[in-house]
Amino acid sequence: MVGISIFDALGEPFRYCLEFFTNIFKTIGPLNSIGAFGLAIVITTLIIRGALFPIFGWQLRTSRRIQSEQRLIAPQLAELRKKYKREPQKLSEEMKKLYAEHQVSPFSSLSGCLPALVQMPVLIGLYRGITNATTNLKGVGKGFLWITDVSQSGGQACCGVVKAGVKSTDWGQLINHPAVIILPFLAAVLTFAQSRMMMPPPRPDMTDQERTMTNVTKQMSIIFPIIIFVLSLNFPQGLALYWVTGTLFMVLQQYHLVGWGSLKVPAWFPGAGRVTALSYPKHDPGATAARPKSAATQTAIAPAGNGSRPAGRRGRGAAQKVAAAPPAPAVATGAVNAPPARIPKRRNNKRRR
Repeated sequence: MVGISIFDALGEPFRYCLEFFTNIFKTIGPLNSIGAFGLAIVITTLIIRGALFPIFGWQLRTSRRIQSEQRLIAPQLAELRKKYKREPQKLSEEMKKLYAEHQVSPFSSLSGCLPALVQMPVLIGLYRGITNATTNLKGVGKGFLWITDVSQSGGQACCGVVKAGVKSTDWGQLINHPAVIILPFLAAVLTFAQSRMMMPPPRPDMTDQERTMTNVTKQMSIIFPIIIFVLSLNFPQGLALYWVTGTLFMVLQQYHLVGWGSLKVPAWFPGAGRVTALSYPKHDPGATAARPKSAATQTAIAPAGNGSRPAGRRGRGAAQKVAAAPPAPAVATGAVNAPPARIPKRRNNKRRR
């Protein structure tokens, strides 16, 4: 019995899907002319992304809950770090108590890594599936739209040369084949857009942890697309096609769930102001509610005295007396608990008979 590696085991389900859809699409003339194998990659990608959609939605809701919990205990964490700055063991104990008191897990932020961890075996399996499927499929064109062979890398398609029996890549030929750059360019642009959409917009009430994560994500949103561009040129173009299709699906998914996030789009762009229940808040409503009121506001809403009742609950006669009464004399600023001014009674000027 021939042993099978873990990579081949990961690739078998994807190989089966690719061969299944390719055999269907090659029997349909228009679809076969577009590229049966390329369309099979697109459909397989959509199935994968559809299966991962609930995981992404769960991760998004979990991250919102974690952010609100972290923001709630952030001031107390700052106090503890300041108080036990030179006592790391005591600081760790007090932080554990604080997390337990508010029922917050210190490792809850790691749940955001789940989609990336799920996607890694998918990428490895699809790479092996594309390689094995192209070997098994006979008499089937491996082109897709402008791509001649999706099983080849962009470098092999335009710049592959053989010198003394050794295959190498002459990147100088890339300028003569600009179409090869289209797929890697789309992969990089969509990766940048999706990364920026996942970033929360800056807010004045952000915690130190949120600011750190935002800065890291901002840097990665520039570095990661460059890495994707380079990898898309050196790996099979079918894998780049998977990345473009999957990232486009994620951009639409992100827009549906949270809007554009931190991605700046012009005002005339469709759905530029989209806001959903999971959209990143521009500010923290709790911070505004907890903000102390100004003296003018407190004076405006303060009651007339300690024993007075709201005007809405007074009787009709009392309301008329208040309306007809002259203004009360000014009270000194320091007299906080001064009794309310009494309404002078009208004298009955009629003589008694």
